[in-house]
Amino acid sequence: MSRFENLRAAFAALNVPLDPAEWHGLLCGATVGGLRSPTAVLDLLEAELATVVVEAAMRGALTDIAADAAKDLARFDYGFQLLLPADESPLNLRVQALAAWCQGFLAGLGQGGGARGLSADTASALGDFAAIGRADADVDGTEEDERDFVELVEYVRAAVLVIDAELRERQARPDTKLH
Repeated sequence: MSRFENLRAAFAALNVPLDPAEWHGLLCGATVGGLRSPTAVLDLLEAELATVVVEAAMRGALTDIAADAAKDLARFDYGFQLLLPADESPLNLRVQALAAWCQGFLAGLGQGGGARGLSADTASALGDFAAIGRADADVDGTEEDERDFVELVEYVRAAVLVIDAELRERQARPDTKLH
């Protein structure tokens, strides 16, 4: 079972009303936005759900995923990947998951506090994320649809890395405020 499916099963068992892709987007957005601590990201998740993840194993797993995402964002080889259903999953489910991921990213970025004063290119990319978040999952699953989906995932992945780099640079300058 994939990491995505394991997380989906764990969320279902705990009655967590969140899609794993949305959660991953939320934590990546919060991390990029300035909440670089995995614990702070998990606290954000609990605040979003108005509940506490009390099961120690689940809390540990979520913290590990948050820490992995933060490490992946900082990798020099750009190894960061979105947490989405496996390629064998129906295309409409993967499109829904990508839409949820983008919605989560935008929410997390807003919670992290780093979304103000971004460059025009970055603001445009965030507008694209909002449009993707409203994507219609009614696709035929043709080879062209598959190619388009792969290109869209790659665009989102690359845009996240660019946004992260811009915000890291801004955070590193002592004369720049995030808010």
